[in-house]
Amino acid sequence: MRHLRRHTPVHVREAELRREIAQLEQQWHDLQKRDRIEALTRDLPPLEESTLDSMYQELVSSPLPDVRQLESPPPTTPKLSLEQLAARLGLPPVQTLPKTGDTSIDTTELAKERKQLRAQILERLERSGVEFCQQQQTEASDLSPCTQTASGIVPPSAWLALAIQSARDHDTEHVNTTLALAARSGMHVSPLFHKVMDAYANAGLVEPVLELSAAMQANGILPQPETKHIVVKAYAKMNQLFDAVQYLSLWEQSDPAPMSSYTLVIEHVLKHPIRDLHPIAWSLFYHMRYAAHPVPDAPLYAMMIRACAAGIPQPNTMSIRRNRSWEADAERALDLFREMTVHHGIRPNKEVYDSLILTCARRKEHYSDALRLLRELVDGNAHGVAPLSPDVYTYNAVLQGSARKGDLITSRWILADMVRSVMTQADSADGTSKAPNEETLTNVFWSYAVYRPPIKRSDLVTVQAEAGPRRSENDMHAILAANEEQRARSSNAQPSFSQNMPQTSSDVLMEVRSLMARILADQGHSVNSNNAVDLREHPMRFVAITPRLLNAFLAVFTHHMKPDQRLRALFNAVYEPDGVFAQSHVQANGHTLAMVLAECALSKDRALADQVAEQIWDQWTALEGSSLSSQNTSVRRDTGTDAKTISKMWALMIRQHAKSFRVEPALTLLRSFLEKYPPSSRAVPKTSVTTQAPLPPLDWMPIVPPMSMLRLLYSLPPGTAHSSTPSLSSSMQSRPSLPLPQSSTSASTSSYSPLSPLRPKLLFRDLELLHHRCVALHHVAGLNLITRVDREYRREW
Repeated sequence: MRHLRRHTPVHVREAELRREIAQLEQQWHDLQKRDRIEALTRDLPPLEESTLDSMYQELVSSPLPDVRQLESPPPTTPKLSLEQLAARLGLPPVQTLPKTGDTSIDTTELAKERKQLRAQILERLERSGVEFCQQQQTEASDLSPCTQTASGIVPPSAWLALAIQSARDHDTEHVNTTLALAARSGMHVSPLFHKVMDAYANAGLVEPVLELSAAMQANGILPQPETKHIVVKAYAKMNQLFDAVQYLSLWEQSDPAPMSSYTLVIEHVLKHPIRDLHPIAWSLFYHMRYAAHPVPDAPLYAMMIRACAAGIPQPNTMSIRRNRSWEADAERALDLFREMTVHHGIRPNKEVYDSLILTCARRKEHYSDALRLLRELVDGNAHGVAPLSPDVYTYNAVLQGSARKGDLITSRWILADMVRSVMTQADSADGTSKAPNEETLTNVFWSYAVYRPPIKRSDLVTVQAEAGPRRSENDMHAILAANEEQRARSSNAQPSFSQNMPQTSSDVLMEVRSLMARILADQGHSVNSNNAVDLREHPMRFVAITPRLLNAFLAVFTHHMKPDQRLRALFNAVYEPDGVFAQSHVQANGHTLAMVLAECALSKDRALADQVAEQIWDQWTALEGSSLSSQNTSVRRDTGTDAKTISKMWALMIRQHAKSFRVEPALTLLRSFLEKYPPSSRAVPKTSVTTQAPLPPLDWMPIVPPMSMLRLLYSLPPGTAHSSTPSLSSSMQSRPSLPLPQSSTSASTSSYSPLSPLRPKLLFRDLELLHHRCVALHHVAGLNLITRVDREYRREW
């Protein structure tokens, strides 16, 4: 690794020179091509307008070819199932077997019966002679012609069915026999090998894939791009990404693996639950362009632009960006898009546009770029791309930027366009592809929450005070509260949604309540129904009511209601029988409880705040205890029991106690948190890096990931257990066509769990109010505890 780092500038300069030479050669060829075109067209007469019009008329008026004159496609070979093949061979039928490919009712008895049927078929094929083949050929003339071999009565589809079913049942013996008989019959067995290897690879079984690859080489079949891709897929499915990269690096010395193999490994790295591994995707992307494929394709560009949207940093900047949250890298995404379209001339597809729009929408300063890209997608004529129709994914990407920016105009326009498409194009697929879903309405509600009305409540007070007789401040607030309550009742009674933008916070609340009432009204209709009339009348029926949607609805209350009304409104919406949670039959998650508890810490009514906080904390304790068994990060994030929400809930409850001058309960809660979620330095002892074995040499040029990141990749445990099936028979075995990488299956999860970020923690900013209370009371023990907690949790980073 040191040798590679020492020569990094030289290799990078050589790559730059090669690219410059290639660009100069391409420019020279283009110049020669233009000169030839000019020489050929120099003496041609210019085209007049009348000539162009006549050519256009002839082109338009030319009759369409007769459909009957078009040649029909060649007839396909009929597929032959194993039951039909058994009947053709004169075997007794098996009545209990399900249809081919049906695995929903698979049992051990059915697997045994399938194996018995395969054994009978293979045994009969081995004993069958040429006479039997000719006899069956005369009786079944619709099948493929029979060769002069014992197995010639079997078409390629039946060989494939035998091999795939044997591979899925982990019956290696029958796989071996099927491949041997198929090769003896004279058929091209390379596709059959690949299908069987792909079945093993999808199950994460590496050893059978490598043995079949060696058998192909023993039969004189050289490794093909599909073979290499299947080997890489097997290692990726087994979570052995380091071994997959080793194979990619090995093939780079002769014939590189296809670009789809690199894309597969990069996708697995980006989707890995350990976030510290994600920057390796950039190293692999740059290394692929340096050593194998200089110009990526559109799907790979879309994937890396989506990585920019996720804010995945470069490996060489990991230590700089580690202490702050990962934000979308819109600048790098725009550079990749410009490189793809301008430098390489690759036409961007809709997936590329969706990824780029999402990246720009997640950055406020690039929100205008997201709107510009949406206009390019709809209008076309940009980079030679025809106009494309945005769907719900495109609109949801733009709405994320609208929610961050508070751009209610764009949010209302997008929602109106989606509803109009559903109501006017309900019979077509384009209309249903634009139907708003749960994410759409969630972003729309957040746009309402962040939106700043042009008329403030204080301006209304000033206008009314100047227009009417002088009243006291309490009377004015009482009048405004009564007016807002009356307007809220009227909005609940008769939902309305006008075209005009809301001018006040009361107008915002009215529109949001009307929108939620429409969503609730459309919930009683089936989503799977294909009735276009039902879809036109209920365009919101695809919106699933989830805690995330209702939390966004409550966020509008916290942003636009008066401070003294927020806590009561949130409590009623969550816990009252006529609240929105009870009407939609949805349970509050951790994010909902955190939102209500945050209002308790801000409320001036301390009696009500303490009562609600105790109820919230009891519910949170039960929810937190029930989620400890779940290790899925996405599930914990959806239920609101992830590390960030846990830290927020404990910090809010400690602040609630401190604000009510209950210092001892707050300190007791802090000690409980420290005991329940100890810092990583206390939870797991650190292992010495110097005692670890050296990693296998691997080329990562031009950007080498940090050694800690490579060790983390190397120590990943296998994701799929090894099969206990026997190895292939000696007739199919030979020396492996590729050297096997060193095994890394002995690592356990304890070797990488402490490195996973976002553990629950409390810092001084979370305990600042408690610190002030301890200073005021001269509570030395409490001050020492707060200092020690802050120091130990900061030591994690």
